[in-house]
Amino acid sequence: MRINYQEYSRGAIKAEPESFWVGQWRIDYIAFGAPENRHKPPLVVIGGAFQNFTSYKYCVEHIYTDFPVVLVDLPSLGNNDQVSPDLGMEDLADLLHEFVVHMGLPTVHLMGLSLGSAIASTFAYKYPQLTGKMIVAGIVVRPRKSWRMLVEESVRVLDEGRMDEFSQAVVLYLVNYHRLKETGITPTARRLFYRQMKALSDNERERYKINGRRLLSVEGLLGYPECETLVTTGEFDSFTLPWENAAFAARCPNAQFALIKGADHLPQLEKREVSLELFLTFLRGAPLSQVDGITLFPRGSYEQLERRRSERLLPCNTRGHVTSESRIGDQFRFDQRVKVVDINFFGCLLKLENPGFSTAEHARDCTLHMSSPELKLELLVFQYEETGYLRCLFKHGNIREAERFAELLNDRQYFLEPRASTGNVHKIYG
Repeated sequence: MRINYQEYSRGAIKAEPESFWVGQWRIDYIAFGAPENRHKPPLVVIGGAFQNFTSYKYCVEHIYTDFPVVLVDLPSLGNNDQVSPDLGMEDLADLLHEFVVHMGLPTVHLMGLSLGSAIASTFAYKYPQLTGKMIVAGIVVRPRKSWRMLVEESVRVLDEGRMDEFSQAVVLYLVNYHRLKETGITPTARRLFYRQMKALSDNERERYKINGRRLLSVEGLLGYPECETLVTTGEFDSFTLPWENAAFAARCPNAQFALIKGADHLPQLEKREVSLELFLTFLRGAPLSQVDGITLFPRGSYEQLERRRSERLLPCNTRGHVTSESRIGDQFRFDQRVKVVDINFFGCLLKLENPGFSTAEHARDCTLHMSSPELKLELLVFQYEETGYLRCLFKHGNIREAERFAELLNDRQYFLEPRASTGNVHKIYG
């Protein structure tokens, strides 16, 4: 069986995809190749959670004149509506292997963005003889506890059918609201993203939960591919942090690591021209240093990246109190005064007035109350120290309230920038 390349057009990318079956599992794909380039290894693009094939039209248009491009949706990914709760990352990589072999492709280049990055990496590690080059964006080696709690929370809210809160939370998790001025993600784009999440069908909701649990099942990657690899993400990615992407690059012996300036978690959409020029320059084998709009890091410097998502601020009024949702009669089961040690858009460090806290009982049901400014922020407590310190994330399930909070953080009558950074930054909520 040979892959059926077609010439690219904007109409063709919207057409019904072809399907390849491996047992009960269906792989949807569209293959584009200019006649003069069809002898080259194609770039196989692995779709993420909800990107459909038209999401990659600019990618195809940019790369098509140099390399064939094959867009692939594996079960429960992209527009592939198969519900596949039992398939993990390695299973998906194995399905992709079956597809590549049966299509008669001796070598493929790979591109995995966000969720697709772990599948691409697993394929490249397990099947090095089939892998040419690999591009990954938004990948982590071992998900941090705070990140896992955010994904778990989104799945829990979706399970409970709280669609408006879920939709707003997904936007707030994936868009760095602290850096909107730099990234330029418009209110219109954010509203469209929110509406897309709120309008998910029953099948799409189920697939979101499946993909969320796939992410949560990752305790570490099988290994690190030795092929030529480009690791990248946005400079202001607050979902898969730049240093986490760099940690993956550091473990790949032939990896280059670059940040796309002014971009967030989806640089191929937010800084399209720069991203696509970076991808194509890498595939051509040209020096990445010639690409404008990126920061290229030399090997050996990756561990020096800042681990915080944004500067920790010092509240002018450090007094607050933390309550739990659960009550005994008219009283909160947990209600204690705290000192707000530091804070940013994503979370805070608190010091209990009277040490004693149960993460088993209250990790997900606490709220921070402050009076100046007047704030009420729901918490995910991901670390408690016996000395009384709580390290917390904010749940952020309401866009309007989150925007107000972001504005207040810039008001120096309430919050000040520290004179010097103190503490071990990688242990803080960022």
